[in-house]
Amino acid sequence: MGTDLMPPAISNPDGHFEDMPLVNLHDRILALNETDWRYHDESNFDPLMRTDLLSRYMKHRQDTSNGLWGVKDPRICLFLPAWQQLLNKQGRYLVILRHWSGSIQSLWHRHSRNLALGEGNNRLDLSFWQSPEQAARMWLASHRRILSLLEESPNQCLVVSHRSLLEGLPLIKEVNSFFNLELDTATPSPIRHSLSHDSANVSLQHMLPGSLLIELETLWSNLIQHIKHKTKDESPNWIDETDSKSSKTTHNLLRIVKSKQVENSKNPGPLSRDFQEQLIALASDPKLPLNADEVQREIQKEARFSGIAWEKLARAQLSRGDAIGAKNSLIQMMISGRCPPFVYMLLGDCYKAELDYAGAEHCYQHAINLNSNNPIFHMRLSALWLIQGRYKKATNLLQQARPNHPKHSGIAIALSNCLDQQGHTNEAIELLQSVTERPEALKNRLIALTMKVNHPLGKSLFKAKVDLKIKQPDLNNSIENSLANLKNLAAREDLAQRIAAHWESI
Repeated sequence: MGTDLMPPAISNPDGHFEDMPLVNLHDRILALNETDWRYHDESNFDPLMRTDLLSRYMKHRQDTSNGLWGVKDPRICLFLPAWQQLLNKQGRYLVILRHWSGSIQSLWHRHSRNLALGEGNNRLDLSFWQSPEQAARMWLASHRRILSLLEESPNQCLVVSHRSLLEGLPLIKEVNSFFNLELDTATPSPIRHSLSHDSANVSLQHMLPGSLLIELETLWSNLIQHIKHKTKDESPNWIDETDSKSSKTTHNLLRIVKSKQVENSKNPGPLSRDFQEQLIALASDPKLPLNADEVQREIQKEARFSGIAWEKLARAQLSRGDAIGAKNSLIQMMISGRCPPFVYMLLGDCYKAELDYAGAEHCYQHAINLNSNNPIFHMRLSALWLIQGRYKKATNLLQQARPNHPKHSGIAIALSNCLDQQGHTNEAIELLQSVTERPEALKNRLIALTMKVNHPLGKSLFKAKVDLKIKQPDLNNSIENSLANLKNLAAREDLAQRIAAHWESI
């Protein structure tokens, strides 16, 4: 399934089994289409924009795998036309269908949890209540493309229901039978039932317009005709999650929010007129619209030999998926005479985004040669080697760099990931425990890995962390401000109820 899988998280300590190079690749093409993984047919989207990158990814997996290889990433749904074109008859698709209510509930659960615990990205998490229809339309966008696949290539698709998996369907056996494979049926299932949400809050129905509910149910009815393995009852499980404790907390939250001034922070503000400040804003906020050609003309006019200007443009382009444009801007930066070691790191990032791993390795190595004291350079090179399955080289590089940066949490987290990917999770835990200064990211990784090997102990560590965090004024102020910025009163009440429920469940 890949050599660099998504690391464990507190929300899923066993990991998601998603190959990070493919996740990043899909995200990059989505960014080039000026959208992200939340795409819901709100704009034109061309999945065939960079099939050359997908072809390079396929070649990399074929070169580094012995026989069969697979991938899992929900973004694949949006890219099915591209994958069908590239894989043709070689493609084999395991399609797990889940009722739209469960999918929406899962998204709302995850992002309300992030807000309740002060984790994640506030702007991203809050978007699900700023636009209550977003999650539903995401489900429609993905499943329209899934339905097309099922209708066009039924013999290449094994379709099972999400509920059948939860009820113990012997999936590997079914995969072997349908696709004529010989996968190891003794492999234990990674499904953790406690993480699966098979029910949905009735408030969900009240948040969506009737016409959208009909659209969702119609598509589900069409999809369910293609399911090979399903349970006797695939109808949604509606429940009312409001209880007396959470309703009291909800009431208190909404009472405080009412007294706050509602601010409109949904969209980023206009750029400053000062050109240098514009460049800084573009580099720091990928959501701001970027007309690279126009900015290049402005740099040529106002600051042709300003290496900093070209650097800011390069960073802005790279954050929006335009690695080729970023590489050209970095070359302009070097021509201007500004060539610090980190420019080679950024060039390495450009080559890596284009799946030119030899070029990326050369640049990262050159950055290290110019400044071996920068831990970020070592982390970039080790991450590249992890993608290539060169675990020992990645681990050794970080182990050699760590004595020079004993307090650098990034190196400790990267090294713990290398160890965990190789099955040395206890060693990874010991490493993180040895770090005296523990920022939030390191604490979270330590808790996630502890939950992976000893779930009760990890759960108690998580509870202690959350108990402390939810008492902090900063978190409460952030949540109150987030709720105050929701103009839709139903969405505000729904989110307040969910946040209260998360607090009460800890």
